[in-house]
Amino acid sequence: MGSLLDGTNLTLGTCYYPEHWDEAMWEGDLAEMKRSGIEVVRVAEFAWSKIEPREGEFEFGFFDRFLDLAQRMGIRVIFSTPTATPPAWLTEQYPEVLNATIDGALIRHGSRRHYNYNSEIYRKYVRRIVEKSASCYGKHPAVIGWQIDNEFNCENYVFYSESDTVAFRGFLKDKYGTVERLNRAWGTVFWNPDLHGVERGASPPAHEHRGGQPASGAGLRKVYFAQRAQLCGDAGRYCAQIHKAG
Repeated sequence: MGSLLDGTNLTLGTCYYPEHWDEAMWEGDLAEMKRSGIEVVRVAEFAWSKIEPREGEFEFGFFDRFLDLAQRMGIRVIFSTPTATPPAWLTEQYPEVLNATIDGALIRHGSRRHYNYNSEIYRKYVRRIVEKSASCYGKHPAVIGWQIDNEFNCENYVFYSESDTVAFRGFLKDKYGTVERLNRAWGTVFWNPDLHGVERGASPPAHEHRGGQPASGAGLRKVYFAQRAQLCGDAGRYCAQIHKAG
């Protein structure tokens, strides 16, 4: 990827979604890109089900064919971890991976950012799909780099699932140690929400527009950002390791 960033040339790239189009159209699309001066495409950030259509069943042929074609046509590819939109089989079989609204209603499958970062099940399946994707595509000569997930914390950065509550309480325990320190730091005499146990009493603020304890909202966001950063960092390191080995 260094040749794209050598400071002497401006390389034009674009997003492309081969899963949106009939395979017979790919060659024409890439040829038109070449004529327009596009040399790089980014793919796969929303294509988890193209690689793992059913739990534990992996099919690599779809992107193998696309990468082979891109190589023949002189198009370089940035491959994405397909983690931005978990597939329906995952959210249907494991609804605990879904995000929740502030009043606890689960967000249904069908858009994006409908999952929560703190779900251990989500993280388990993310690690697996990243490892499978990187192991299969990381050494392909058309692949010059990786994109990790897509648009960090875009659209939604607050989460209220049970997994988030558990993670939030763990954060508080690590930060404050005792409920007495937590109550003192938060000034919980105000409105009388004194907490009786870091591990069982503290929850994300229940009314976002009123804020609750200001520190609770700030702490909650730290939990989200830290978990997402860790997950993306782990994925990035694995992809880089595979890519370097190739």
